[in-house]
Amino acid sequence: MSEQRSAYEPYCEPPIGKGDKISPAKSDLVRAWDLPTRLFKWSLVALILTAWVSSGFNDPDMTVHKAAGYGILVLLVYRLLWGVFGSSTARFSGFVRSPAAVWAYLKALRRNRAGHYLGHNPAGGLMVIGLIVVCGVQVLLGLFSSDGVTAAGPFAGLVGDAVSSLAASVHAAWFYFAILVLAGLHIVANLYYQFVKREDLIGAMITGRKQREAYVDHNEATGGSLPVAAACLLIAFGLVYGTVTLLGGSFFASI
Repeated sequence: MSEQRSAYEPYCEPPIGKGDKISPAKSDLVRAWDLPTRLFKWSLVALILTAWVSSGFNDPDMTVHKAAGYGILVLLVYRLLWGVFGSSTARFSGFVRSPAAVWAYLKALRRNRAGHYLGHNPAGGLMVIGLIVVCGVQVLLGLFSSDGVTAAGPFAGLVGDAVSSLAASVHAAWFYFAILVLAGLHIVANLYYQFVKREDLIGAMITGRKQREAYVDHNEATGGSLPVAAACLLIAFGLVYGTVTLLGGSFFASI
C-alpha cells in the first residue's frame, strides 16, 4: 500500500465483510443527533437571522439586535460546554480532527471513496469549529461597538470612541465577509450531501435519526442527557451575565 493511499484510507468506505452486512431486518433508523444539539443549531440560525434583520429596524438603541447578540453568545458558550458533556456525536472529541485528516477525507471524497459518518465527517467538523469561531468574533466585536450616538455595546466605554467605532465597522463587515460566506458554504455542502450523495443530513438534523449502516465513527449516538443540557445552558447564561456585570456593563439595561 502506498503512503498516499494510507493517508486517506481511514476516511474511506469501510470494507464490508460477511459479519458486517446490514440485513433488511436491521435496516432501521438509529439515533444520530441529540435534541439539545438540534435545538442549538436551529436556535442559532434563528438568532443570527434576527440580529441581521433587526439591524435595519428603526430602533436607535438596537434593543432587539442586542438581545439577539446576547442570545448568540449564550448559545456559543453552551455549545462549548456541550462539546464536552454532550452526546457522542456532539462532543468535540468525536469530530474535531487534524488538518491532515480533513485533507485525507476530502481526497477520498473527490475519489468517491469517502466513508459515511453518523456525526460530522472531518470536513464538517472543521466547518462547525469555523462557524463557532466566526460567530464568537462577531459577538465580541458587538460588545465593544458603538455608533457614537445612542447604540453601544456594554464594553464600548472601556476602549474609547476610536476603538469602539472601529469595532462597529468591523462588526458590520465581518457578518457579510465571514459569517455569510461560511454559512453559505455550509448550506451548499449540506445540499450536496442531501441530493448528490443521498445522505439525509438535513432530515437528520430535524428528526435526530439516520438510516442504520456501517458508519466510520459511531454505530449510534449515545449520551446527551437533557438535565445535563439544561445545566450547561444555565451555566452559559451565568457566565455571560456574570462577565458583562463584572466588567461594568449592564446586561438587562443593554437589552
